[in-house]
Amino acid sequence: MSAAEDTAEALVDVWSEEVRRLVPEVQAVREKYDRDSRAMDRGDSWPPLTERDMFADWRRLWAAQHHLVWAAYQLERWVARLARERRKKVPKPDSVLADLRNALEHLDEAALDESTATATDNPARTTSLRKLPGSQLVIGVGGNPRQLFDLIDSAEIEQRAWELTTSTDRLEAEGEAWAQELMGSGEWPSADDEPR
Repeated sequence: MSAAEDTAEALVDVWSEEVRRLVPEVQAVREKYDRDSRAMDRGDSWPPLTERDMFADWRRLWAAQHHLVWAAYQLERWVARLARERRKKVPKPDSVLADLRNALEHLDEAALDESTATATDNPARTTSLRKLPGSQLVIGVGGNPRQLFDLIDSAEIEQRAWELTTSTDRLEAEGEAWAQELMGSGEWPSADDEPR
């Protein structure tokens, strides 16, 4: 294996593990936002939730989603690089993911209001944003709790990450196989053989 292939494989591991870590985090942050929003609407939280609390929840959700999009995009790029290093077919990129990542990176160039970022009349400044549905990105919280920015299903991103076998996955599988082999040969006591 070449040094470039080793490095590409290591970076696939980095981003695969990061996506696997971030998806449940984003889901938990979204669930907290939704739970707090319902409690505030009903007025049944103690202490009472305020607009400031909800703004804090939204900021955390926005950042968590942004981090997940970035990690998923990096994973996709490194999977492609590893395929090129191995002289294998490069998987087709997710165009919405790339456009969303690029739009987020250049969001400071968009026309902004309270709930959306919209492409400006200057196409050179907001090209990726222009490629999103309606040439805009929801700034608020979208309606579908599983979707990032109402554009990409987080479960689908997580599934892609789990479909990759990382070095850690391989080492864990090898360790389990080795332990099973030792137990089968009697060299390692099984749970039944341990003193009580």
